[in-house]
Amino acid sequence: MPVGNSDRGVGLWAGQVMFSLDNINQYIDWWHEAVPGSGETFDHEGSLISLILSPTLTVGLSNYWNMTISQQIGSRIMTWDGDTTTIHHRNENSLSDFKNAFGGLLGDTQILFRYLIYNDGQGSGKRLFLGGGVVVPSKNTITKDPFFLNGEQKEEHRHFSMSEGVYKGVLESQYYRKRNTNPVFIGGSLKTDIPLSKNRHGYKASFFYQATLTGLTKQLLKTKVSLGGNFSIRYATRAFWNNKPAPNSESTIITFGGTLLYNINIGVIGVALQKPVFLYGGIAGTEAEDIDQKMDAVQFTLSYRRLLDFVIPWIDPLKGL
Repeated sequence: MPVGNSDRGVGLWAGQVMFSLDNINQYIDWWHEAVPGSGETFDHEGSLISLILSPTLTVGLSNYWNMTISQQIGSRIMTWDGDTTTIHHRNENSLSDFKNAFGGLLGDTQILFRYLIYNDGQGSGKRLFLGGGVVVPSKNTITKDPFFLNGEQKEEHRHFSMSEGVYKGVLESQYYRKRNTNPVFIGGSLKTDIPLSKNRHGYKASFFYQATLTGLTKQLLKTKVSLGGNFSIRYATRAFWNNKPAPNSESTIITFGGTLLYNINIGVIGVALQKPVFLYGGIAGTEAEDIDQKMDAVQFTLSYRRLLDFVIPWIDPLKGL
């Protein structure tokens, strides 16, 4: 289980079924100075908390093909620390509707197919997977440009939601090697999210490019505990509202962290602590780019993975795929 992704680096044989569950908790402490031309003379500051649960089911369609379906469920919570009122921010969450947002629990659904070029099973060896699929958005998204880029009269609005409301294509590759010496599990992955079109509200999402490196030790002494670390870099291109560039949508973020894995009789539990650092750009949703702003983020992930005892018998004829 590479750090922070309970389904990464795992390939299944025909008929095998794996269940995984990731609980991602992210806290961002944010601040920016008064936005020029807004009529507000005070700084904006608060926090953005994301509490996301992502159940995932992976099925071995054959000895070479796997299918993975995952669903995001959760909430994003904004706090406002100012003493004065503003049309931009307030204490609120993504569960409720707003003037320019549909609220709810559901985020995106991802359906991914992976081809196992190399899969040396449970022992030492290499694992090379190529994958592709689609992201199906939920309706819980922003429904109107929150930046008023076409000169509309500004009114109360929200900047965050559970889904971007955009259909996306996904391409990924994974390469991992299991060894007899530390780190026993080492490798990485590349992933690209490609927006397929604007959504019906006029929003065109960013392209996302992410590279991740991962390492994992043997079980420590006589315990069932392993330690790991990871490093990733993610770049997001410019997004657009009604063909106008969206402020702070282009960004480069690096994330580094560590994890603790514990093998139990009914699966593998992972606890990961990660530190995202903004190298370029700000929080998507901040009203302007040419202002002073600060972000301090931390992420905690609790993961679970179990290869089910059940094997789907009728999939066996597909071994030749």
